[in-house]
Amino acid sequence: MELSPRERDRALGSLVLARACYAYNWYNVGPIQAAIAAGLAVSFGTVSLALTLFLAGVGLFQVPAGILSLRWGARRTSLAGISLMSVAAVGSALAPNFPTFLVARFLVGVGAALFFSPAIGLVARYYRDRGRGVAIGLYNGAFNLGAGVAVFLTSLVASAIGWRESLLLGGALMGAITLENLWVLPHLDEPRLTRAEVRSRTRGILRNRDLWALGLAFLGFWVAEFALAQYYVPWAEGPLGLSPLVAGGMDAVLVMSSVLGGPIGGYLTERLRRPLRAIVLSAVITAAAAAALPFAPVYALWALAAIYGLFTGVVFAGFYLMATWLPEVSPERVPLALGLMNGIQVTSGSAIVLVVGLGVFGPGEFALGFLLLGLVTLLPLPFLVGARGLSRTSRGDRAALPGG
Repeated sequence: MELSPRERDRALGSLVLARACYAYNWYNVGPIQAAIAAGLAVSFGTVSLALTLFLAGVGLFQVPAGILSLRWGARRTSLAGISLMSVAAVGSALAPNFPTFLVARFLVGVGAALFFSPAIGLVARYYRDRGRGVAIGLYNGAFNLGAGVAVFLTSLVASAIGWRESLLLGGALMGAITLENLWVLPHLDEPRLTRAEVRSRTRGILRNRDLWALGLAFLGFWVAEFALAQYYVPWAEGPLGLSPLVAGGMDAVLVMSSVLGGPIGGYLTERLRRPLRAIVLSAVITAAAAAALPFAPVYALWALAAIYGLFTGVVFAGFYLMATWLPEVSPERVPLALGLMNGIQVTSGSAIVLVVGLGVFGPGEFALGFLLLGLVTLLPLPFLVGARGLSRTSRGDRAALPGG
């Protein structure tokens, strides 16, 4: 089934909207941890278990999401994911005790995993001929839009209507967008694979050297991007003495600049002859920006935040797009391929974030922490030496790639 430009653009808009709300439900617990702790009668530090379990759900179910997409189809899997996110987010708002809250947040993470890569698989199928880079960039940039809104507004919303009501609002919005996606997303021909065929195709992806190289190479980049957004406000309010409004505004700029960087990264990746070099250079720029934060005057921090966010968007859009070009990554395998890469980064990266958070940022060593994040971004990049398929990919090769 071939979609008209209007149909595919409308479907992309629905997925971008879902991605933004998905991100809002990623980040709407962090800013209100103190209120949650008071409401559920636990310590502030204990609430961090909810963040850890959420990431565990996201990371552990990335590959299963790709396998389910092969079996059920990307549309059904992605809709199941945001449906589960909505129900679990509402459940976390209504949780009578902390253990129930933890289970609900874990399930929010599972739902997030089921949505993420199958939805990119849908985008890749909608844009088979041209425009895939910008489309994937818009989809990925929407995450930062939702995250930026969450880090800036959640505490304000919670202070006005309560932390339970704040989480309930996020779940209700996700539910409404799920219904909209159910109505708008077109029904495409889905592969009808036997279990044996699913196992065969899964093994092929899990053994793909290029995908492992991409996932590992940008593991440190994922760690730095996630940690910097979490610790920027405590640093700006603490050692720098900035107001919560200014600190939150800087963090929002850092996160939301990727909304612009994503489409730019996708556009350039499609058009450059050796896009991998540009993606690596962009990652190096983010490392330099993170390391420069402790030494920059306050007036320069806005610019550094914008630079970091812009090039973060370029990197994410670039390596996700390049993964869809690999000869072994046929259209129905895109969710599994991206799920493998994201699973590597979230599961391993969240453990690294926990160690750095407890050992460096927790004691207040922010300058050392930002320097480490810059270094962590750079150290795994040599894994790209193993990505031989990507290093050979050029503009002239792409027309022959599956779904291209």
